[in-house]
Amino acid sequence: MKRVLLIGVALVVLGGCTGYRMTSNVVPSSTDREAGDYPVTITEGDLDVPYEEIGPLEVVIRPASMFNEAPTQRHARLGLMQKARAMGATAVIHVTYEEGFDIISFGHIEARGVAVKVK
Repeated sequence: MKRVLLIGVALVVLGGCTGYRMTSNVVPSSTDREAGDYPVTITEGDLDVPYEEIGPLEVVIRPASMFNEAPTQRHARLGLMQKARAMGATAVIHVTYEEGFDIISFGHIEARGVAVKVK
């Protein structure tokens, strides 16, 4: 009984050390690029330069456990950048953020936009 209690306490304590989980409409692939490969512009508006639209992009960032803080717009922007690179995009335009809370995620943030490639 003591062993089970000790294991349970250890899992709760160590569960707070994990990061965030991301889901997206972009399928993960082995060609995902590292975050520093090239800059991706994230904007709530439009671009003043010609671009080619690649498609819609959506990410949902959730804390890994109820002991982590709720994710912020910064976390969502980083997720958009990562997924945009996987699509070959150089920018994400018309970005919107929506924070939410439910019993499953203990707080999450959704970010949506349109992935584009500057010509």
